[in-house]
Amino acid sequence: MYRSKRIIFGLAILYTLSGYSQLQPPNSNSTLQDLAFFIDVNNKKYANAQGSKYIYADFKLAKIEGLSGSHLVRFDPVDNIIQLKKEDNKILSLSKKYQYKIELLDGTGIYETQQFINTDGKIENTFFESIHTSKKYKLYKKHRIKFQPAKPAKSSYEPATDPEFIPLDAIYYVMNLEKNPGHLLELPRKKKVFLNFFGNRAKEMSKYIKTQNLKTSSEQDLIKILNYYFQ
Repeated sequence: MYRSKRIIFGLAILYTLSGYSQLQPPNSNSTLQDLAFFIDVNNKKYANAQGSKYIYADFKLAKIEGLSGSHLVRFDPVDNIIQLKKEDNKILSLSKKYQYKIELLDGTGIYETQQFINTDGKIENTFFESIHTSKKYKLYKKHRIKFQPAKPAKSSYEPATDPEFIPLDAIYYVMNLEKNPGHLLELPRKKKVFLNFFGNRAKEMSKYIKTQNLKTSSEQDLIKILNYYFQ
């Protein structure tokens, strides 16, 4: 199992170096009409589902780089779309053909669309929260929410369950600004595989993490680890 994960991670690096085609940001003449289209948010598939399919349940005021003014936005990791709310309460979705940088005006986050390699080994475009930026690297967080359909009762011991949205642990991605700007690599979540990310410096990084009592599951510790690695 461990060997297979190393192979998959190696293949991901090869995909990263050869398969990306850079997304372009909206040009200076772009309008909302050029970039967005109406969507139906009342999908029957999600009727009566418990929980929320959005990172933030309510729309938040934001600045979208390349567009004038401010816009009400919210992020949907389930269907992988960025929603906008117009003055008439109609809901739009931003086109996935472009790269966006979206800054929430309440100071709670900056989001960027980037390409990444999904679990099927295919290049996909989605939004990430920008967690940390230095001269040498960028750290991104991919929020995840899973939709669990309703389940019929199997027996008196296994009653029926309602559909629900289940928050999952976030996945972190790093962009090496010196060697591969624009290319994201997933940071493995398990410690042994995580250390493999650092190649021939794995032992050094393991010692640093241990002596500093850092946890790879901690976002702030993750920044410290990467700062040390990229220094």
